[in-house]
Amino acid sequence: MKNFSIHTVMCALGLLAAGPVCQAQADSNVYNERVVVTSRYKPVVEESQKVNVAPTITDTVATMPKDLTYDITTRRLTSLYQPSRIKAARIIGEPATRLYSNYLKLGFGNYWSPLAEFYYNSLRSHDRTFGVRATHRSSWGTIGRHVDTVYSPDHYGQAPFSYTDITAFGKYITRNHLQLSADVGYQNDFTRYYGFSDSTLHAVLALPRDSITRSSYRMAYNTASVNLGVKTLNTDVNALGYEANVGVTDLFATYGQNEFNINVDGNIHYGFTIAQQYKAIAYLHLTYDGYANSFNPYELPLGHDSLLAASLADTANGRCALSESKYRRLYNVNPYFDFLFSGFQIHAGAVVALDGYNIPEIEPRIYPDVAVSKSFFHDLVNVTLSARGNIEAQSWNRLRLVNPYIMPNSTVRATSHYDFGANIRLNLSKKIDFNLYGFYSYLNDDLSFRLNEQYTLHNVFIPVYDSITRVKVGGSFVFINDEMLRLELKGNYYLYKNQKTYIRNGETVEYPLYYRPDFDAALAATVNYNDKVIGRAEFQTLGRMPYTIVKDAAGADSTLFLPMRLGLNLEVEYRHNKALSFFLKFDNLLFQRYFYWQNYPSYRGLCLVGLTYTLH
Repeated sequence: MKNFSIHTVMCALGLLAAGPVCQAQADSNVYNERVVVTSRYKPVVEESQKVNVAPTITDTVATMPKDLTYDITTRRLTSLYQPSRIKAARIIGEPATRLYSNYLKLGFGNYWSPLAEFYYNSLRSHDRTFGVRATHRSSWGTIGRHVDTVYSPDHYGQAPFSYTDITAFGKYITRNHLQLSADVGYQNDFTRYYGFSDSTLHAVLALPRDSITRSSYRMAYNTASVNLGVKTLNTDVNALGYEANVGVTDLFATYGQNEFNINVDGNIHYGFTIAQQYKAIAYLHLTYDGYANSFNPYELPLGHDSLLAASLADTANGRCALSESKYRRLYNVNPYFDFLFSGFQIHAGAVVALDGYNIPEIEPRIYPDVAVSKSFFHDLVNVTLSARGNIEAQSWNRLRLVNPYIMPNSTVRATSHYDFGANIRLNLSKKIDFNLYGFYSYLNDDLSFRLNEQYTLHNVFIPVYDSITRVKVGGSFVFINDEMLRLELKGNYYLYKNQKTYIRNGETVEYPLYYRPDFDAALAATVNYNDKVIGRAEFQTLGRMPYTIVKDAAGADSTLFLPMRLGLNLEVEYRHNKALSFFLKFDNLLFQRYFYWQNYPSYRGLCLVGLTYTLH
């Protein structure tokens, strides 16, 4: 009995002890075992879609110059995203793709239009790159036909232009994560004041074209430039970064023109967090522009009025009264913040400018620099509101890039602008991007042109500076179908109002506005067939532009317009292999003899054929 009692107690205790164990094994949410699996590591590079970004180079004579736009927009690349650091992993993949250090492009077209481009760049390096590029494109064609029996109103003689650019560049990254950069360049831009016909030349100067020398109405601009830069590559949060660039440009041109420019541009930035959750970057952007201009017109282009030469010359001491150097400068200080707050991307700052360009004394000016952006409906819609402004110099170098037929010693001013706008971007899919925008701008000393009446051939322009308000409404549409097809559509509509007025017959009348189109639009399609045949077609249109005001038979003012401009361009490239390709380009396929500037007719259709080759 005693033995039975002992065995009974021991069994009961064993069952009580086994109960919790059985219950723990039945609970699926509690695990008490550890499993370690060990196998051989196999690095794998997943297959992904190829991103084809083929290099494109504008490589031919442009029969349609770029549209005249007067937008002065500051563009910044700012990122507030700070990725977390991960340990680098070694992946044994395919061998590196072979790179080529050089690129040669040759072509020739009608109107005696040669093209030559050469590029050389160093190969892969983790701390340096350097190279050189050389470009030449020109045209030496004639507009209209010469008639021996009469002075033709349609013959403008040879209308050439030539552009040559040679630039050497390099970058070096130090062990302290500093990037040093430098480039040295020389450009030559040649053209002629060809804007007069045989009949105009005979009527004004009583001369046939064969009796004048081409050098008497030529214009050549030569530009030498040196740029040096340094910037930090450290993007850590709570680290101070900086960038500084110094550029020196010397423009020396026909008729004794010289413009020496020094540009200093730099910024200091610092990334930090607000309330331990909102990321922000603070910037201090500083710029300086200084210009020294001199002019000594012992000679002027063909057709100048003798009164003009007399007004410029100082016969008492035998030198030009305007030969003394004039120095102009602009200082800009632009502090601003970029930060994210509750889904809003905010850019907040201001521009404080010291204007010593338009007047001898330094005058302070303040401009807004604010933009707010917000995405809705899972990034389907993005809305941006902005209020920005600034002041930029209109130098001789900038004037001749817009209109190469300006008068020597043209007046230069600094354009001041305030822009208030809204932008709506629709990301309908990965293939479709739709953008709508509207801007209201006030521009003081906005640049335009008109013919100089002191040149009797009416072939030389002078700059005109107006204070205007402008409304701009436009949009763009882009459709991308993988690598095969890309469609682009964009257009703008403009409304202008001149703030400068005068009194005529007791009424307040606005001064006329010249060379400002009422609309512009473009449609382009790019097709890539198996990365072997690439084609692009582009249609452009530019609305009519007023260019002068004349009196009608009743004595009332009548505005004359340059007709609407239409352009169709086509380019096809066949890539034989990685080293050799052939191209064919057509410009102005509608063969329209359009006028971008008064009395300056364009070429008709241009055709250019050529090849590109990489030297081994």
